[in-house]
Amino acid sequence: MEEEQQKRYAGKCFDCGGLLELVELDIQGVNKIMQCRDCGLFHIYKKDFLGRYKLAKITKILDKP
Repeated sequence: MEEEQQKRYAGKCFDCGGLLELVELDIQGVNKIMQCRDCGLFHIYKKDFLGRYKLAKITKILDKP
């Protein structure tokens, strides 16, 4: 239960309003990828120059290089 609580982060899905779960956070903290627990949409956030995360892209399929 503790591990499940740790993976949840503040945020709501753009489409259904469900909770978002952290999938990936890069080492430098520039990109953050979160997935909706209900509908499965991926929300990709990028840091701006002030250090805040801004939503950059929402996609159903996550393309990783």
